[in-house]
Amino acid sequence: MKVSNSNGKKIGDSMEQVFYRKRGEGGFTLVEVVIASIILAIVVTGIAFFFMRIIGMSDQMDDQTRALELCRDGIEKMRTEDVTTLPDGWQTAETVEGFTRNIWIDTPYSEYPEAKLVMCRVYWNGIEGPDSLDLSTIF
Repeated sequence: MKVSNSNGKKIGDSMEQVFYRKRGEGGFTLVEVVIASIILAIVVTGIAFFFMRIIGMSDQMDDQTRALELCRDGIEKMRTEDVTTLPDGWQTAETVEGFTRNIWIDTPYSEYPEAKLVMCRVYWNGIEGPDSLDLSTIF
């Protein structure tokens, strides 16, 4: 049903025709379109947050992999040196690409003074804040 003005001219659909449809009429009502849009927005937002979380976790794993590489490199450097001549305690720290690497040398067994515990600790500021990784061995 069309709504008319005071002169009898038809000016548009009535509110009943905008919000409701009669049986057999095709198309979607405004309410159906709004509800579908809201559902679509919720689904797309959920998918976007999922992908952002995956990207963040990937960056975190990249940082941990880089820290592990630096730890292994630090342990390997100590393997090439005569650690029995180095003093026990923390050695000079190195900073590489935003990661700080510290080496700790200790004599864990008094009955084996030539056995040295070598621990490498790498610190960095990751996505979720400060983080660290340790790797140790005995020479």
